[in-house]
Amino acid sequence: MRNRKTAEGDVFIATFNEKNRTVSDDHLAMIFSAVGARHGYKDVGAEFAALEDFKVRWQRSYNWIRFTVSDYLDRAPDDVLASLAEVLFTKIEGGDRDYDECFVKYITSPELTKANRKDFLKRKRDLSKKSIGTYHDLNDCVNRLRDEGLIPDDMNCELRWQDGGGYKASGCSVLQRVVWVNNVLDQKGVPEHVLDYAVYAMMCHLIAGFGNRDEFEYRRLLSFYPMKRDAEDWLEREGLYI
Repeated sequence: MRNRKTAEGDVFIATFNEKNRTVSDDHLAMIFSAVGARHGYKDVGAEFAALEDFKVRWQRSYNWIRFTVSDYLDRAPDDVLASLAEVLFTKIEGGDRDYDECFVKYITSPELTKANRKDFLKRKRDLSKKSIGTYHDLNDCVNRLRDEGLIPDDMNCELRWQDGGGYKASGCSVLQRVVWVNNVLDQKGVPEHVLDYAVYAMMCHLIAGFGNRDEFEYRRLLSFYPMKRDAEDWLEREGLYI
């Protein structure tokens, strides 16, 4: 029997949800199959899985393809799932297609964020349960950023310290509106403007939002930080980066 070559990959989208499933795997597969047929795939499979982050994993060979979709979308309407499938097939074929308005509106809704943040934090095992570290409180960073007019007064997100964050100074989930900071920075001698920058850089992602072309807006917002260069130089000397 001749071995069949396969290709596979991940498409990162956002974060995940495990509760109140209303879309079955069979129904998901039906939607993806209908979209796949328009792209020349005769054999399409799709199923939900509880992934920490919101990813769609795929594997294909010749005219068949299999998707594993984060169950963050296991309550999504058909048009949202069909929109996602269309974007995925286009990207896999090397094309460029923006997420449709219905998809963006659904996954960025405050109701969905609130409903799923608790599950996300439970899955994100390397995060602490509070913003107060041994030497620093991340809420102090937010207050300073507000006082400087860098973030809106009504900015709302969950702040956490991260254990074993590697070389990343900070990270975030845009859809779950969670910001975390590497606990390497929770020590004496870390300048306030460096810690504030680590938080602000992630706040910029939250402000820019999830969308089709948010990278330019993120870079524009990041440039407003008055001590950006100095903070980045300090982080680089410590072997960290944003």
